[in-house]
Amino acid sequence: MPRDLEALTKEDTVQGLPELSKSPEEMVDRKGLTEAEDERSMLNALSQRNEKRDELHPYTQSLTLSDIESCVRLEEATFPENERCTREKFQYRLKRCGELSMGIYTSHETNDIITAETSTPVYSGAPERKAVLLGHIVATKTTNSTVKDSDMSIPDSPDSKVGHTDEGRTICIHSLAVLPEYQKRGLGKTLLKAYLQRMEGQGVGDRVALIAHDHLIAYYEGFGFENKGKSEAQFGGGGWYDLVRELRSEESADDDDDDDGDGDD
Repeated sequence: MPRDLEALTKEDTVQGLPELSKSPEEMVDRKGLTEAEDERSMLNALSQRNEKRDELHPYTQSLTLSDIESCVRLEEATFPENERCTREKFQYRLKRCGELSMGIYTSHETNDIITAETSTPVYSGAPERKAVLLGHIVATKTTNSTVKDSDMSIPDSPDSKVGHTDEGRTICIHSLAVLPEYQKRGLGKTLLKAYLQRMEGQGVGDRVALIAHDHLIAYYEGFGFENKGKSEAQFGGGGWYDLVRELRSEESADDDDDDDGDGDD
């Protein structure tokens, strides 16, 4: 889950993120993953420059099973051992509900980034150029209104009541991570903003929930999350706070735009 990303609280303001870049190769390859084609236009209005981020030409797309090893490396580089997502949890979550997860990538040719060795080519015609994972969001759904320990578990049988729930309307973010050497560049804000917009656009849930330590509460409040107080979750030793952000569907947003505000109750 989103844990001690202290550097995130020092990134640029959430207002005015730039549009994300997609190379022509990425639109053709990466196993046909083009579900995020509209994200470019979706983020067109977010135009403030961030040179440290923009020089990476970052882009977002759904994580796949081929990203598991990169996710593991990223998690190991970012969090203490007791707060990491395990390889088994990545395998379960990306196979069971990968559409709820997202990565932020850069196109890169050398292996000087810790996740580069486990990355896949962005284009079959240029195998030396890889889609290198810089950050990720991994999530499941639950029928609970906040994240519980059972939501973070892996079911051990088909009848188990833990883990992802298809009928759930609460999206549980279990991990939000950015490689330490690429923090303070606005990548975490760019990733989370794009993720929230996608979840609202797809209408797959009513809210997004996560747990965080107290020093990150203000950071998430900047994205519209509401602090619900101390969490019951004891993952990694406990000490978490529940944060929840209600989602607005595109339909409800359109209804608000059509309302002239002059009617009486």
